[in-house]
Amino acid sequence: MNKLPERINVIKTITYHVPSIIQDMNLSHGDWEPRSVDDVLEFIEEWVAEDFGGLSGLIFQDENGEEL
Repeated sequence: MNKLPERINVIKTITYHVPSIIQDMNLSHGDWEPRSVDDVLEFIEEWVAEDFGGLSGLIFQDENGEEL
């Protein structure tokens, strides 16, 4: 009998374009300049929860695969 893997990962990726997010924020809230990636993450949190059916167990990464 073959040994079964301990885990099977299934990945769904949605990319949120940061310059577009900043532009959207500026249109709706005036001049908005994020001080850190946390400011952007806070802004997109509701979209992420909708897109993924919640926030539990998600890993956030930048374009280089580095965890945020």
